[in-house]
Amino acid sequence: MPFLKTAKLSAIAVAVVLSGCSFKEDRNDIVVPIIDAQPAQSSKLQFPQETQQKTKTVPTYSYTVRSGDTLGIIAQKYLGSSQRYTEILALNELKSSDAIYVGQKLQLPTKGLKQPDELQSSNSNKKSSDIEPNKTYPELNELVDSQQYNQAIQWILNQPELSNNVELQEQLVELALTQSKIYKRQQQVADAETLLSGLISEAPLTQNNQKALISELSTLKAEQELITAKRFADQSKFDESYDILLVAWQQVGQPLENNILFTTTRNKVSEHYHQKALRHYRSQELESALVYWKKILAVNPNDDLALVYQDRVKALQNKLENL
Repeated sequence: MPFLKTAKLSAIAVAVVLSGCSFKEDRNDIVVPIIDAQPAQSSKLQFPQETQQKTKTVPTYSYTVRSGDTLGIIAQKYLGSSQRYTEILALNELKSSDAIYVGQKLQLPTKGLKQPDELQSSNSNKKSSDIEPNKTYPELNELVDSQQYNQAIQWILNQPELSNNVELQEQLVELALTQSKIYKRQQQVADAETLLSGLISEAPLTQNNQKALISELSTLKAEQELITAKRFADQSKFDESYDILLVAWQQVGQPLENNILFTTTRNKVSEHYHQKALRHYRSQELESALVYWKKILAVNPNDDLALVYQDRVKALQNKLENL
């Protein structure tokens, strides 16, 4: 048995040499930003001139790095998958250990490129309280203008044509979302849940309109659970905190990226899992290390450090299988 264990470790060591990786790496050796791109102030962050003047052999889209960007986030947002961060590395002649910085120009492949969102629609710039007047119903307009949203909701519910009137349904949903946000600001979460639950179960809405209310209710409930997740993380109960974060992410998804309670708690838990994964990695326990990086990616598909090391582990495993 000792001979078999030694042989296995030797095989892994050979694979490490073949792949150019080292198990002696530490968390601080990797400069992949997992939260924000760094401000472009230090000359140390400047890439060689020849890299920035790379000859383009394929059509590309020029992207300027913003605060909060990581390679995984850029790949997810513009290329449809965070796993495509490797294409950005190759196209810009970067290494996985290179940091990106605010203001840096990156070339993105045009294959599968999503429509850039620099130009937002006028609807996205509306305030949540800016509700379009309904020209057909002056009585409803008076209630909305006076911000009597609950009364306006009740007025719409009393209309016999509601089930067949898509315009009224959409305004009902808009009013409900606005009133829900007001309740949250007033710390009356129970009232917001009651309002949304009642409309979901009783109002004659189309499937899309009902989904909008269900999404808001799921977000509301998840936000309440995040308070518990933060408390667990502060108590170093990282597994318990992670379980709550995972459920919240599965239920709500991308909108939670704008929730500071979620992102700060996730960062704390992810950092703990990164450290555990690296300890396994340095001990040549590849599968155990991979478990933790997969857990991180389950709540943050754009975590650059987890993406990089996941690829490294898979490359090592492939080398071992071919020995």
